[in-house]
Amino acid sequence: MYYIIQENIYKEYHYNTLMNYLKKYNLPHEIIPWRPFDPKAISDWVKTDRKDIWFFGSIDDGIELQKSGWYPGIMYNDNHDFELYAKKFGEYMLNSDASFWDFGYFSRGSHNFIRPTRDTKIFESRVYRSDEWQDYVSDATKSGLFDKIRQKTRMMVADPKDGIQQEIRCWIIDGEPVTISQYKIGRRVNMLNMDNNQEAYIFAKQMAKIFCPSRVFVLDICLYQDDYKIVEINCANMSGFYDIDMSKLIQALENTFDGKYDNARATAINANGSKGSVEGT
Repeated sequence: MYYIIQENIYKEYHYNTLMNYLKKYNLPHEIIPWRPFDPKAISDWVKTDRKDIWFFGSIDDGIELQKSGWYPGIMYNDNHDFELYAKKFGEYMLNSDASFWDFGYFSRGSHNFIRPTRDTKIFESRVYRSDEWQDYVSDATKSGLFDKIRQKTRMMVADPKDGIQQEIRCWIIDGEPVTISQYKIGRRVNMLNMDNNQEAYIFAKQMAKIFCPSRVFVLDICLYQDDYKIVEINCANMSGFYDIDMSKLIQALENTFDGKYDNARATAINANGSKGSVEGT
């Protein structure tokens, strides 16, 4: 499989780790720039004609590049929506009390955790005071961002959660947690590989049996009041690596997708009666 990686998306250490393993396993790859304000089309930066591609980079650029018919390409799809998967997981969600609104003003308490429902990062996910949020919406309106945000995502609103003990990221492929990393203890950033944490592994695997948004995805979970809860689902193509076992991840991607492009394309042609884009999800 061929890898395309956008530069300046990942922290330097994680980027270097990824590159070192691609070189170690002699996997073909190329680097393209991340230039969100450059008028040049993102596809113009890609040199290869290959279609058996895994992309590491921004969601918007990945969606555009996927039009070239890459497989698996990117994993992002309509399932990467908090409003949808919160219904699937129910009480297992940390923010099971969430309500959902069109982007803009709302009426709910003086302090709220607010985030986009989709994995777009189009505005910052955090706790806002009501006056802070009103100021943000007002500024978005004046700058012309309001309509852009409203078209791309709704917003999730929930009560702030105090007392989160630990936050953990799980990379899941075809329902199997492949590699796991802690990224916070309480409010403190603390990255630590947790592939031997059986409780986290079992919880992540149980959640994957309930719902998988795509063949590869990132499940963020937390220890909250001594119970594991789901924080959110992230798109695997742009998620931070923390202290995962990069070797396990790359090998799992290769075992899952390498050499599968022709079969996937044939399946799509047989199903659709004509050539079309093949999604990896």
